[in-house]
Amino acid sequence: MLRIDRIMKEKNLTANELGKRMGVTAQYVSEVANEKKNITIAGIQKFAKAMEVPMAALFDGYYEPEMRVAEDGFTCPYCGHIIKVSKGE
Repeated sequence: MLRIDRIMKEKNLTANELGKRMGVTAQYVSEVANEKKNITIAGIQKFAKAMEVPMAALFDGYYEPEMRVAEDGFTCPYCGHIIKVSKGE
């Protein structure tokens, strides 16, 4: 299941605006977003580029971890280790 519709809402994109970015009709965008039309990997890539998101973001289950600030650096969003930051002296 693709997340095109959800990302369009998050980015306040209309089918018409997204279609213009991609060089396709708003109807095509709507049909793909509502899963009424099949799409190729190349098509998914076009949607991702037009919406300025990684291709993986269009798929359910995509998770973009956040980097958290720790007391003496940052916490790695993938492994949880602290990445220490020192001030240049």
